[in-house]
Amino acid sequence: MINIKKEQIHFAFNPAETPVAYADNGDIVKFCCQDCYCEQILSDGFNFNKMNMQRNNPATGPLYVRGAEPGDVLRVEIKAIDLAAEGSMCARTGAGIYEIDGCHCRRFSIENDLIVFDNEIRIPIRPMIGVIGTAPKKDIISTQTPGEHGGNLDINDLGVDAVLYLPVNVPGALLSMGDIHAVQGDGETVICALEMSGEVTVKVNVLKNRQDIPTPFIITDSHYITTAADPSLDNCSVIAAQKMHRFLQQHSNLTDAQSGLLLSLAGNLRISQIVNPAKGCIMEFPIGLAKEKFEK
Repeated sequence: MINIKKEQIHFAFNPAETPVAYADNGDIVKFCCQDCYCEQILSDGFNFNKMNMQRNNPATGPLYVRGAEPGDVLRVEIKAIDLAAEGSMCARTGAGIYEIDGCHCRRFSIENDLIVFDNEIRIPIRPMIGVIGTAPKKDIISTQTPGEHGGNLDINDLGVDAVLYLPVNVPGALLSMGDIHAVQGDGETVICALEMSGEVTVKVNVLKNRQDIPTPFIITDSHYITTAADPSLDNCSVIAAQKMHRFLQQHSNLTDAQSGLLLSLAGNLRISQIVNPAKGCIMEFPIGLAKEKFEK
């Protein structure tokens, strides 16, 4: 297995970034990740003013996948997410969508797969990857921003056994990931989830001639999921839904009208996050309902 150390990080998806590791098609790779704060919050009551905000949302990598060429699709199967014993959160004035007075940095532990929250509240974990993407074709994009390359997607379906399809824009794809969450609600409305250090194990495969895949695209055990990111939530929702509409027409025997009617009955248009520089929306559709013909 290929191991990438948690010190091998960067803060922008960059087509000129130097790879820190190399993999072949079908390899298993472990990404060791720092939390989104670069592990600066060590205890309750941390003074946020002492936070180095230049070290925010580190992504471990990038990984060069041999044989991946522009126009290909990189298939990333999430095999395991192993969490640290504790995670961090910060709720503060002006961050997220709530009216919160002051800054409140917290540490919460995990016991028996439950987050030990205040007032004897226990929350089941649902580990997921917040930041995962390939290098853009030309632009340099912060790891805090989602886009067509992936990036700071913050989609809580990106957990164990999910498969993410990403575009290959440069030779080797240059895959990176980080920002692990123990659990995150749709929207990530306070601007963070339970932010974790940990390890992500994935399998990478290069797919040739797969222009039929609307990247970034997710498959879980029950749903197909199309994604979109845009500064406008209105635009974002339309793009995500239209991607699924086209997907159904390409991979089933449904017409445009039938696809639209079915999505209005059985598709779920969701806000994945509203706190990043570009907002995120997803459209999910049950696998098998339309007798789809999609080669995974």
